[in-house]
Amino acid sequence: MTDADLWAAWRVWMLVASLIVLVAAALLVTIWLTARSIAGHARRAVVALEAIRENTRAIWALQTTNEVAEELRDTVRDIEAKATALAEALQSHAPAGGRS
Repeated sequence: MTDADLWAAWRVWMLVASLIVLVAAALLVTIWLTARSIAGHARRAVVALEAIRENTRAIWALQTTNEVAEELRDTVRDIEAKATALAEALQSHAPAGGRS
Protein backbone atom coordinates (compact mmCIF):
# COMPACT_ATOMS: atom_id res chain seq x y z
CA MET A 1 0.00 0.00 0.00
CA THR A 2 1.40 3.35 -0.96
CA ASP A 3 1.45 6.56 0.99
CA ALA A 4 -1.33 7.95 -1.20
CA ASP A 5 -3.50 4.89 -0.45
CA LEU A 6 -2.88 5.31 3.28
CA TRP A 7 -3.83 8.99 3.16
CA ALA A 8 -6.96 8.16 1.17
CA ALA A 9 -7.98 5.47 3.69
CA TRP A 10 -7.21 7.86 6.56
CA ARG A 11 -9.43 10.54 4.98
CA VAL A 12 -12.27 8.04 4.46
CA TRP A 13 -12.11 6.85 8.08
CA MET A 14 -11.88 10.41 9.38
CA LEU A 15 -14.99 11.23 7.34
CA VAL A 16 -16.78 8.18 8.78
CA ALA A 17 -15.69 9.13 12.32
CA SER A 18 -16.84 12.72 11.76
CA LEU A 19 -20.24 11.50 10.56
CA ILE A 20 -20.56 9.26 13.63
CA VAL A 21 -19.70 12.17 15.93
CA LEU A 22 -22.22 14.42 14.16
CA VAL A 23 -24.97 11.80 14.39
CA ALA A 24 -24.20 11.22 18.09
CA ALA A 25 -24.24 14.97 18.73
CA ALA A 26 -27.55 15.33 16.90
CA LEU A 27 -29.02 12.49 18.98
CA LEU A 28 -27.77 14.07 22.20
CA VAL A 29 -29.25 17.44 21.29
CA THR A 30 -32.56 15.75 20.41
CA ILE A 31 -32.56 13.88 23.73
CA TRP A 32 -31.75 17.09 25.60
CA LEU A 33 -34.57 19.02 23.89
CA THR A 34 -37.01 16.17 24.54
CA ALA A 35 -36.00 16.07 28.21
CA ARG A 36 -36.59 19.82 28.52
CA SER A 37 -39.98 19.41 26.90
CA ILE A 38 -40.89 16.58 29.28
CA ALA A 39 -39.77 18.69 32.26
CA GLY A 40 -41.98 21.55 31.07
CA HIS A 41 -44.96 19.24 30.70
CA ALA A 42 -44.28 17.81 34.17
CA ARG A 43 -44.25 21.31 35.69
CA ARG A 44 -47.58 22.11 34.03
CA ALA A 45 -49.01 18.80 35.24
CA VAL A 46 -47.97 19.55 38.82
CA VAL A 47 -49.64 22.97 38.65
CA ALA A 48 -52.81 21.35 37.26
CA LEU A 49 -52.77 18.69 39.98
CA GLU A 50 -52.45 21.33 42.68
CA ALA A 51 -55.41 23.20 41.19
CA ILE A 52 -57.45 19.99 41.07
CA ARG A 53 -56.58 19.26 44.70
CA GLU A 54 -57.73 22.74 45.76
CA ASN A 55 -60.95 22.46 43.72
CA THR A 56 -61.83 19.04 45.13
CA ARG A 57 -61.02 19.81 48.78
CA ALA A 58 -64.74 20.47 49.38
CA ILE A 59 -65.62 16.99 48.13
CA TRP A 60 -63.34 15.41 50.72
CA ALA A 61 -64.99 17.55 53.41
CA LEU A 62 -68.37 16.22 52.28
CA GLN A 63 -67.85 13.05 54.35
CA THR A 64 -67.55 15.15 57.51
CA THR A 65 -70.60 17.17 56.49
CA ASN A 66 -72.60 13.98 56.02
CA GLU A 67 -71.54 12.65 59.43
CA VAL A 68 -72.57 15.90 61.15
CA ALA A 69 -75.89 15.90 59.26
CA GLU A 70 -76.60 12.34 60.41
CA GLU A 71 -75.85 13.32 64.02
CA LEU A 72 -78.21 16.30 63.71
CA ARG A 73 -80.93 14.10 62.21
CA ASP A 74 -80.60 11.57 65.03
CA THR A 75 -80.74 14.36 67.63
CA VAL A 76 -83.84 15.88 66.04
CA ARG A 77 -85.55 12.46 65.94
CA ASP A 78 -84.69 11.93 69.60
CA ILE A 79 -86.09 15.37 70.52
CA GLU A 80 -89.21 14.65 68.48
CA ALA A 81 -89.75 11.29 70.20
CA LYS A 82 -89.33 12.84 73.67
CA ALA A 83 -91.62 15.78 72.81
CA THR A 84 -94.27 13.38 71.53
CA ALA A 85 -94.02 11.27 74.71
CA LEU A 86 -94.26 14.42 76.84
CA ALA A 87 -97.30 15.68 74.91
CA GLU A 88 -99.02 12.31 75.27
CA ALA A 89 -98.25 12.24 79.00
CA LEU A 90 -99.64 15.75 79.45
CA GLN A 91 -102.81 14.89 77.50
CA SER A 92 -103.41 11.73 79.54
CA HIS A 93 -103.21 13.74 82.81
CA ALA A 94 -105.36 16.63 81.60
CA PRO A 95 -108.84 16.95 83.18
CA ALA A 96 -111.78 15.72 81.11
CA GLY A 97 -113.46 19.12 80.98
CA GLY A 98 -110.56 20.67 79.23
CA ARG A 99 -109.69 23.43 81.76
CA SER A 100 -109.23 23.26 85.46
